[in-house]
Amino acid sequence: MKNMELKNWDDVNRALKLKGECELSIDTLEADMNLKINDIKQETERLSKPLKEKIKQLEYEIKDFTEENKSEIDGRTKVLMFGKVGFRLSSSVSVPTKKLSKIIENLRKFGMENCIKVTETVNKDILGTYSNADIAKVGAVKKVEDKFWCEADKEKIRG
Repeated sequence: MKNMELKNWDDVNRALKLKGECELSIDTLEADMNLKINDIKQETERLSKPLKEKIKQLEYEIKDFTEENKSEIDGRTKVLMFGKVGFRLSSSVSVPTKKLSKIIENLRKFGMENCIKVTETVNKDILGTYSNADIAKVGAVKKVEDKFWCEADKEKIRG
């Protein structure tokens, strides 16, 4: 790619126009890509829907048969030529959100603090509102940079 040698503001303006034209081309390509992706997703969903329904029905029938004939399974799993069926123990703990604070209180009360998740992090946005001395006092550092930016006016370029 050939570099442009910018010698004056008119050259910079032309470079911004070229940058904007490139960005508009990318926007168009990405929009076209997203339309194609969405079309492919919809077509895949349409084509796979009857297959997913068939899988669900087969799983229901297999489960129903297996539960009715559970006594014929030696152990927890029956190995067949094209797969396995069986049962596995599953447990879960229900924590009603309405009782959450009481449950946490009871966990502390009974010495079960290891069951409590605590997530702590620094809110950098709020910390940034403090003075540099205060920020340094807690061991953080505030960086201030004069960062360059440029923006092409795509609407004018699209014209």
